[in-house]
Amino acid sequence: MKKNIFSFDRFLLINVFILALLGLINFYSASTYYSLIKTGNSLTYFKDFFVKDFILGFFFFFIGNLLGQKWNKFKPLFLFFFFLVYLFLILVLILPFSLQVGEARRWFNLGGFAFQPAETIKPLSILVLSFLLGANLRSSLKVKIILFLSFSFLVILPIFLEPSLSNSLILAIALFFSSLVFLNSPKEIFSFSLFTFTFLIILVLIGILFWGYRQERILSFLTKGALHQERFFQLKQTTIAIASGGFWGKGLGKSQMKILTLPQMLTDSIFAIYAEELGFLGSLALIILFIILFLRILFLAFNNPDLEKRAFCLGVFGWLVTQTFLHLMSNIGVFVPTGVVLPFFSLGASSQIAIYFSLGLISSLRN
Repeated sequence: MKKNIFSFDRFLLINVFILALLGLINFYSASTYYSLIKTGNSLTYFKDFFVKDFILGFFFFFIGNLLGQKWNKFKPLFLFFFFLVYLFLILVLILPFSLQVGEARRWFNLGGFAFQPAETIKPLSILVLSFLLGANLRSSLKVKIILFLSFSFLVILPIFLEPSLSNSLILAIALFFSSLVFLNSPKEIFSFSLFTFTFLIILVLIGILFWGYRQERILSFLTKGALHQERFFQLKQTTIAIASGGFWGKGLGKSQMKILTLPQMLTDSIFAIYAEELGFLGSLALIILFIILFLRILFLAFNNPDLEKRAFCLGVFGWLVTQTFLHLMSNIGVFVPTGVVLPFFSLGASSQIAIYFSLGLISSLRN
């Protein structure tokens, strides 16, 4: 009998497919009018999302699944791509190689090809740190802390300088969760957490103090737009959209806020369109689907005896939980807008492909 080349955790695959399909339907609804106004064709942005985020996303899901089945064999390949993407991450800071969008330079540009290394490097960083700490499993806590902080600093620094504080924090939290696997006692976990918390506080303080636009966002958020009113507009519009959806929602395709009154509605504010059209009930169902996904990742992590594989699962768990709830909280108005995309829903091929790849790899780690 011919052996199937793929080996999936079916529960995870079904969960991912349902979320991806919901994301595809929602994006079609959110993008058609905007696309028509911007390009003269109502399907321009949907086609882009369908090909680059949905189709390529699942392609990399299957690639991740294949590589995960031969974890040890492909370690050198993971390391190679980590250093390659890290090089791109450095080159983003050099103007000829980057595209500047708003106040940040996050896109590596070479001819007509552009992607965000800060998104691509997330799963690769989790993998490499897992290998590094796995090779130093018997080392002292001091050595592990030094390895974690040194590696985190080197990877996060260029992302921080783009500047992208939200991606820096997401990656730091992901690496922290990944590292917990290699600690031997509650005392070690407490000490390690204390160092990580201090690192995160310093990161946030520097990110706020040295970039004025972040101070404006925070002041605008705290004063509900009384200060720096222009920074509050997006938050105000997303909360209006969500509130107007009520319990049942206005119905698929019937959002009024998407008629060019909601900034970044295909990326940072995509959940607001979903909530307006499908209401509280639809939003609750979506959150439950995400929670099921997160719990399945944890289940696969704790049922895998291999520490490196467990560490990768926990790192991805920390990454996706943080990114998802940062997006949701900033849309409903309880947190400062962060600019992070919603997994499976937002336009952003670099981020979505990295997520699909990571989940594909995890789907192969059921044994």
